[in-house]
Amino acid sequence: MPASKRFDGPGLIDQLLADPHRFEFFQAVRLLELALSDGPAPASELVPRQLKFRNSVSLSFPVNEIEALSVQRTEAHEGQAQDQPIERVEMTPAFMGLLGMTGALPFSYTEQIAQRELYQRDFAARSFLDLFSNRAVALFYAAWKKSRLHLQYESDRRNRFAPMVLALAGLGQSSLRDRLGPEQGGVGDESLAFFAGALQHRALSASQLAQLLARYLHVPVRIEQFCGRWYPLPAGARTELGIGNGVLGRNALSGERVWQRDLRVKLILGPLTHELFRRFLPGAPGATALRELTTLLSGVSLEYEVNLTLRADAVDGSTLSSRRSPLAGRLGWDTYVQTRPQHVDRCDVRYEIHAAQA
Repeated sequence: MPASKRFDGPGLIDQLLADPHRFEFFQAVRLLELALSDGPAPASELVPRQLKFRNSVSLSFPVNEIEALSVQRTEAHEGQAQDQPIERVEMTPAFMGLLGMTGALPFSYTEQIAQRELYQRDFAARSFLDLFSNRAVALFYAAWKKSRLHLQYESDRRNRFAPMVLALAGLGQSSLRDRLGPEQGGVGDESLAFFAGALQHRALSASQLAQLLARYLHVPVRIEQFCGRWYPLPAGARTELGIGNGVLGRNALSGERVWQRDLRVKLILGPLTHELFRRFLPGAPGATALRELTTLLSGVSLEYEVNLTLRADAVDGSTLSSRRSPLAGRLGWDTYVQTRPQHVDRCDVRYEIHAAQA
């Protein structure tokens, strides 16, 4: 519901079509380009194909950048609303062209063409000159837009802008696009483009990794390095009596497992609300995004232990029910047996992320 003092006026496109004289040329073309971007034409071809620029036949001093603007909409069939999508737009700029007060041709051409249109209803001459001025004005707008990256992102972010930024991180090839499963809750290419400056440094520090994950996931992230763990030794690496495969002080090992600290990192997320907590449980979209992002940042050299911290006020008891509810708890993850409110955050949920097992 809008605020009581908020003015609920017409949209920018409606204002532009109703009174084009109030808009600057570049802003008007930009708005029309956005309005036409849902059509079948590619973003790079919207201006020359669906937005036509005409010559002015007025010899009065131009007080605005836009002299006239006309719209052709899709034909409405029986039973359809009359306000159909815009199909084609014709704009008459007052500051550029072959005819008019600021035109490149002598005024006599404008006078003759204006007389033919007024007395003989012959528009062929101006339509012929429009073929040349339309291209010139379109190139003028394209040159203005080319040096403004935010406009390129706005109109053609996926096919032009995003690949250029992703190339800074080594992900600009088309074969590397959409590989992190954005449909299943992973990481989209636009998010990777946002972090391209950090991704180009393959050896990220712990603080950089924590800041990047916190910025993308919108949750507090803390990292503990060198978390040790026992790793089982392959049978061929174990030392056995009577077999010459071990030298004391070099590669002789006692036991079936070894303690290592350089392969494991702990990611502590939270404190989290109950909704965010469920989002980062295994199989949820947040956990998928976390796995894909950590795999991209560190490859297969590290494994991660994810520690989820649930806020004390979000810990709730479990209730048995015969109905299957989407909010039902998952045994061993977010189900608790309690008789009184919690005063300490719960941090006993842990699971592992390893790129080699993803």
